[in-house]
Amino acid sequence: MHRRDLLLLRTAPRRREFELSCERLYMRCLDTQLTAPQADDPADPMETSLWGGEPPARLAGHSRAQLFDDLDRELREVEVLRVVNSHWLVGDLRQDFERLMDGFRARGGRIQVQS
Repeated sequence: MHRRDLLLLRTAPRRREFELSCERLYMRCLDTQLTAPQADDPADPMETSLWGGEPPARLAGHSRAQLFDDLDRELREVEVLRVVNSHWLVGDLRQDFERLMDGFRARGGRIQVQS
């Protein structure tokens, strides 16, 4: 066991490298737009009646913030992050990604960008 692991109370060693596909991240962000928890919308009364058919679909999913929080938690164990297909980072996704990378760098992580 390394001294740093002992001082930080780590039980498992850090993973050295992790590859993050920006295309995949983009698709996951699109999924969050469709499945994110939403405020209760007034339902169509015909849909909720006993004889009116099925109730409206309720999809269980993560919000975009939860997606980035989960990714941040996973990256805490990584030393080198290899970013692939960065041209998929557009608009708000780029801003959220940059915030995530700032936190990763602040923890001592290194980033390698591959197009």
